[in-house]
Amino acid sequence: MNWNAQEFFAFLESQGTHSLRDFKNKQVNQYLEYLQHRPNCNKTGGLSPGYINKHITMLRLLSKYLQLTEKASILIKPQLLKTTETATYLSKTEIQTLYQAAKDASNLYNQRDTAMLDIFYGCGLRASEGAALNLSDLLFEKNLLYVRKGKGYRERYVPMSKQVKADLQEYIINQRTHLLNAKQSKAPDESSQALLLGRGGIRWSIQGMYHRLQLLKSKTNNEVLKQKSFGLHILRHSIATHLLQDGMRLENIALFLGHKSIETTQKYTHLAKEEEC
Repeated sequence: MNWNAQEFFAFLESQGTHSLRDFKNKQVNQYLEYLQHRPNCNKTGGLSPGYINKHITMLRLLSKYLQLTEKASILIKPQLLKTTETATYLSKTEIQTLYQAAKDASNLYNQRDTAMLDIFYGCGLRASEGAALNLSDLLFEKNLLYVRKGKGYRERYVPMSKQVKADLQEYIINQRTHLLNAKQSKAPDESSQALLLGRGGIRWSIQGMYHRLQLLKSKTNNEVLKQKSFGLHILRHSIATHLLQDGMRLENIALFLGHKSIETTQKYTHLAKEEEC
């Protein structure tokens, strides 16, 4: 059972409601008021608007389920809280939602947008590193990506998963070729070597990729995700946090990210444990 739902049902039982058939609409407002005053178990202060919005989304889904199964005729339509909270990282589900928006068949640049997510999430590159990538930096035969212009001019090699490799190869063969052919000037120039191309067949700028990420976010069906404020760098934060959650050693994550000091990587240990209870 979803842990948000578990907390809700525990609240109902504390109010003397032991069956969904006895559930009243007013109890939704009581529950939301309870959340707004409940302390955060992991840090000082109350619960964030983003966290409360997860509960609101759960209540909406519960309402649909009760109506479809005719177990109760409760209509729950609480409004999501407005928030400008800056996210520190995205969950695996939220990342998957962005990939779904990128890969959607109605997206004319689906392969290019998927490649963008692969570079910054799948390979964990900084925005400047991804924007500077050239075709020659992709070592497909070794399943490696060569970062020439890392922070502090430090070079490194980053492994590519099978899926990332397949996505990048598909993009290069198809949509990158089309974007390059749309370039007004056919004379060879610096953009001809760029991996990620924007409209007009020129090297995709960091600003252009940022705006594209915002568009992908707006195309998702995840209302909680839409309320979050983030840029390209959150994809790097997210893969680092997910690798740590999956048990990868901190030293290996530091190498993957190109950190000079492991102390820089240690901030992700606290992000990985930041889930509010």
